[in-house]
Amino acid sequence: MEVTEKAMELAEAIKETDEFQELQSAESRISLDPNAQDLVNELQTKQDELLQAQSSGQQPNAQTVQDLQQLQNQMKLNTTLQNYLKAQQAFNDLMQEVNTVISENLQK
Repeated sequence: MEVTEKAMELAEAIKETDEFQELQSAESRISLDPNAQDLVNELQTKQDELLQAQSSGQQPNAQTVQDLQQLQNQMKLNTTLQNYLKAQQAFNDLMQEVNTVISENLQK
């Protein structure tokens, strides 16, 4: 069996995990929560502004930094986003574990 076939099998196995299923569900719930959508969109806009400033060698605008902090505080109060972040962390932990297993076995 080719490596790519094994990779496709691994992807299918990952899709069946609770972590992946919960992440998919949490992403769907964001699309049903207009407030969560607005917060995510605003965060992306502010992060883009910050990255543009940094890439052009400018220091971040104090107002942009303050806006980002306020936005993060608002996001912490949104249950939908908190559930998404927890699901994302659990999925990231799973993927890190898979990566560790692969790396360790490559060294044998």
